[in-house]
Amino acid sequence: MEDNNDEIMNEQNEAVQSQVSLPQDIQQTIISLLPGRTVLKFTSVCKFWRDCIKEPTFVDRHLKNSLRLHQSIAFFTSVDTSLVQMYLFDPATVNFKRTEPVLSSRFHMSGPCNGMVCAYDLKDSVEVLNPTTRKHLTLPASETVTQTYFLEYFLGYVHSTEMYKVVAICHCVRHLTFEVCTIGTQSWRKVRKSGEEELLKTTKAVVVNDKMHWLVLDDESSHFTRKILSFNLADETFLYRDVPDSVRDRDLELFEGEGRLCLLSMPCKGAEETASEIWLADSSGQVWVHLYSISPRPALGMKPFFLYKRKLFFGNQKRFIYIDLLDGRVCYIDVPSDESIISAGMFVESFVPNVPDKDLVNSMTLLNCEHQAKLSSRGSGPSSRTRSTCGVTRWSLAVVQASRRARETTNMVWNVYKGEARKIQDAL
Repeated sequence: MEDNNDEIMNEQNEAVQSQVSLPQDIQQTIISLLPGRTVLKFTSVCKFWRDCIKEPTFVDRHLKNSLRLHQSIAFFTSVDTSLVQMYLFDPATVNFKRTEPVLSSRFHMSGPCNGMVCAYDLKDSVEVLNPTTRKHLTLPASETVTQTYFLEYFLGYVHSTEMYKVVAICHCVRHLTFEVCTIGTQSWRKVRKSGEEELLKTTKAVVVNDKMHWLVLDDESSHFTRKILSFNLADETFLYRDVPDSVRDRDLELFEGEGRLCLLSMPCKGAEETASEIWLADSSGQVWVHLYSISPRPALGMKPFFLYKRKLFFGNQKRFIYIDLLDGRVCYIDVPSDESIISAGMFVESFVPNVPDKDLVNSMTLLNCEHQAKLSSRGSGPSSRTRSTCGVTRWSLAVVQASRRARETTNMVWNVYKGEARKIQDAL
C-alpha cells in the first residue's frame, strides 16, 4: 500500500513541479511562511511538498516564522466528560473559531509551548500532544504515583539545547517532589524534594522562556507570599526571587506577558485601597517595574492567564475575559454550560517536535542521555528508579471519539463593554 501511495505521489510531484516555475528552495521558503493547518493540506499535493514538511530544518524555520507572524490565543475546554475542545481567538478582530476535538479522557492541561500541550489526569496518565498534527506521545508513569495524592505536569522548552522537558509536581502526604522527563528519553528523575515548611500558593506553573515559576506562601495559615520559587529548565536548578516590597501585604498572582514574568498585585478583601497593579520583572527576575493600575481588582475566582499587546487575559472555568489596559474596554465570553476551561495561552500551529528517521532518532536519544549524564555529574543526577537505558520515543496519531455534542456548532458571542476598566465589576 505504501509503495502505491509513493507511486501516486511521484506522479503528482512531476505534475505539480512541471507547472511550478519556482526553484524548490524558494517553494520551501514560501510554504514555511504559511499557517500550520494550511501547510498540512499541501502534504497530499505532491511528494516534494510532503517530504519537505517533514524535514527538521523546515520544522524549525516554520516555527520561527509562526512565532513571528501567526500567533493566536488558544483556550481548551473539557466537553461532555469525554473530550477536550480547542478554541482559537484573534484579539485584533475579536473573532474566534472552534477546532475539532483534540483528545479524549484528559481533563487537566498545561499551557501551550511552541504549539504543544501536556495533558494528564490526576494519577499516572500523561501525554504530550500537538493539536495541529494530532500526534501525541504517552510518557511513562512515575513510580512516585503510589506515594502521592495526585500529580501535575508542565511543559517547557530549553532554547540552548532545543529540548522539551516535562516537569511533574508530586503531591505527597507532607511534602512536594519535583521530577523531570526530557522528551526523547523514557525516564523520570527526581530533581527536588521540598520540606514541610514550604507551601506553594498555587502549583500552576508560570512558564517564561527557560524557567518555571511558583509563588511560595509564608505559612499554612496565611495567603501572603514574599518569595517566588523558580526552576531553570536548562541546568535543572532552583532559586528564590523576592516580590516587590510595596506589594508584600497584598494578594498576588503570577502570569506571563510576552516572554516576561509579570505579577498581579490586588488589594485584600476589606482593604480600603481598591486599585490593582501589574508589575514586570527584568531579565534577572530580581528588579520589578510597575506597568499599569487597574481599578478595582478582578472578581474573586478570576485568575490572570497572560498579558498580550497591552491586554490582560484572565478568567475562571466558565468565563474568558480581557481588559484593554489602554482604553479600558472589557470583553468576555461565557463558554457553553457543559464545558469548562482547563487551559489557555499563546499558541502557534507548528510541526514540533522534529521526528526524523530512525537512525537520527537513535542519535538524538543518545545525545539526550549524554546530556543527562552531564547533569548527573553536577549533582542533579537521576533517582534510583530512573531506568538505566534511554528508550526511543514513539509518536502516534491521537485517536479521538467525537461525540454529537462536539460536532455541533456552538453560538458563542463576545460581549464588549466600552466603559472604563473600573466598571468591570458591574459588567461581570
